[in-house]
Amino acid sequence: MSASIAGKIPETLADVWRCLSCGGDAEGDGAGGPIACRSCGASYPVRDGIVVARDEASDNNEVARAFYDGPLWPKFRFWEWFTFVNLGGERRARSKVLRHLPEGDDLALLDVAIGDGVYLPWLPARWSVVGVDVSEVQLRACRGRSGDRALSLVLGQAEELPVRDGRFDAALSIGAFNYFNDPERALREMARAVRPGGTIVVSDEVPDLTDYLPFRRMGMPGVERWVVSRMMNLGDDFAAMVERHRKLDVEGIARGVLPGCRFERIWRGMGYVFSGRVPG
Repeated sequence: MSASIAGKIPETLADVWRCLSCGGDAEGDGAGGPIACRSCGASYPVRDGIVVARDEASDNNEVARAFYDGPLWPKFRFWEWFTFVNLGGERRARSKVLRHLPEGDDLALLDVAIGDGVYLPWLPARWSVVGVDVSEVQLRACRGRSGDRALSLVLGQAEELPVRDGRFDAALSIGAFNYFNDPERALREMARAVRPGGTIVVSDEVPDLTDYLPFRRMGMPGVERWVVSRMMNLGDDFAAMVERHRKLDVEGIARGVLPGCRFERIWRGMGYVFSGRVPG
């Protein structure tokens, strides 16, 4: 359920939408009017070229939304830039993830937590992309990176994707998986949306990344929390969320949903990527 940059759903994406209320098929031309469910009549408005599947978030997703829509995200950008510089540049670092996507000229990609879509220009121009994110600010920034590709953007949560079963060739998620409200449910939603045999690629920082800071090993976790919250500008709520999920078993979740998936550490051990094919 989304509008493209041109204000009209691209033909290649016209039959992918699913109602969050009843699970029925939804449709609409995306030219500014709402998209409606054929079964229950639920309506999803289009706002500034973005379909609003969920106008609010909850729990961890709300923490992330408040961070990216608020004043802390621009302040944190320095640390993101600094990290990529030390990894040889942003494009080189992200290529460690994007190289796991399948090849082909005409591919339908579902991007969960698309953010500002910085890597969209690096994907083949004929790929169609549906991007979902909890941050409207990030989605607005993403619109400017569409070029001529078929791009549809949705404000919503990873645990309830407004797309029909098996309509995508691949799904991608970079930099959000650890802190979804329910990472396993989100991964199962991606697997539902991708056709059997299609590819899912997920990457994020390792959940215990803050353990690399010296303060925890020195018995001063309070100092570590201050560094993450104040010095790095993640804020108290985000820092607390990071702490809660330090022991998240990402590899266990990945192998439970995508048997036989490949899991590896990247970014000098500071991140991970797993990729696998949808069963069936």
